[in-house]
Amino acid sequence: MPKPSAPPALLRPNQPIRILQPLPKNHSKFNESFLQDLLAKNPELLPVSSIRRDIGSLICVGREIPLSSGIVDNLYLSTEGYPVLVETKLWRNPQARREVLSQTLDYIKDLATKDFEWFQEQWSIWNKSSEGEPADLIQVITEQSDTELNEHEFVDRVNRALSRGDLLAMIVGDGIETRLQELVDHLCKESAHLRYILTLCELSFFETGPDETDGLLVVPRIVSNIEPVERAYVRVDLAPGLEEKLTVTPVRVAGPTDPAPSRTNLSSVEFFRSVEAEVGLDVRKQIETTINDLVQTFGLETDFKSASVMLKLPDPSGEAPGASLIAFEKNGRVYNAAHLAGRLGKWESLTPELGSALSAEYWKQLHEIEPLFSKSGMSHMAPKSFIPFAKLQTKWPAIRDCIGRTVAKILEHVERSEHR
Repeated sequence: MPKPSAPPALLRPNQPIRILQPLPKNHSKFNESFLQDLLAKNPELLPVSSIRRDIGSLICVGREIPLSSGIVDNLYLSTEGYPVLVETKLWRNPQARREVLSQTLDYIKDLATKDFEWFQEQWSIWNKSSEGEPADLIQVITEQSDTELNEHEFVDRVNRALSRGDLLAMIVGDGIETRLQELVDHLCKESAHLRYILTLCELSFFETGPDETDGLLVVPRIVSNIEPVERAYVRVDLAPGLEEKLTVTPVRVAGPTDPAPSRTNLSSVEFFRSVEAEVGLDVRKQIETTINDLVQTFGLETDFKSASVMLKLPDPSGEAPGASLIAFEKNGRVYNAAHLAGRLGKWESLTPELGSALSAEYWKQLHEIEPLFSKSGMSHMAPKSFIPFAKLQTKWPAIRDCIGRTVAKILEHVERSEHR
């Protein structure tokens, strides 16, 4: 868990001291595009020197840069030849932890195939939309560097860092979940030959006044209990002529044998294939569109089970399991999972009584929209009571609004709990 800290105070001459209030986590003042633009124009907000002292200052090379594995939000090159990539993530839009980390690691591996010339190309593209800036990246770096720069040596340094994967990757947001280290350890196994540092950075925003023109105070913080990935390296120097004769084969040592799972969970591909086989292509597309909309709009996570996919609201603290608001069965049916109340009751920021009350209110509203929804939730052990999605299509806008209101209400109670 993050270490508790007091909110900052604003002290002005001849005025009483003012304790600043944090911007609510589920605010609507800005989106991820604003955050990306803020960091592109103000790279000094990224506390990279706290991670690596010799990194120098950062120059933004571009935003939303396409790679084979996806789109990098922000990309930088430091005055010491150190590449830095940034993925932004808003608290109110919690992407699945595994997805964010896996995506970032894919970007790292893609960047390891690039060179300085590619960075220069990205800078030129980015510079076209930034009037008044010189188009030559080396010139900009030279102007901002604290030391005399040798262009040839600098380019070699960048290319060497990229080929080794010697770069810094940062996941930056206005609120960072903390239970990520085990996922970092697991996902980094396939890229252990690269020397990157992966870290999490939280930007806390505080309102400096009641009016929109009063602005915001931004406090960057490296999440203390998420440490950069550590690896050990062994260097073997060979006599001339032996390099071509030597073959190195990586061997992964198996850990303790885990007990066999009691059931096999579906993948997303298998799930939608099953839906299409049961109810046809048109309904399958409608269900897929609906699931994507709920995930993107309300920040839900997908959890594929052996017969269904659960759409869960993640615990903001990252400590407890997510709470299932709606579930889609592979036979093309929908149900409101009864264990929502129990899951909410296990969140640190909610009491069991409040979890039950929020769940009962949500289920009652669903029942009023469609009487086939149970007012006490539906058990996954009773599939005969599930509702065909095709039967809900005309009522889905109301169901969607009900889910959105419930998410907002749950997060509001979480926010209140954090400020007690």
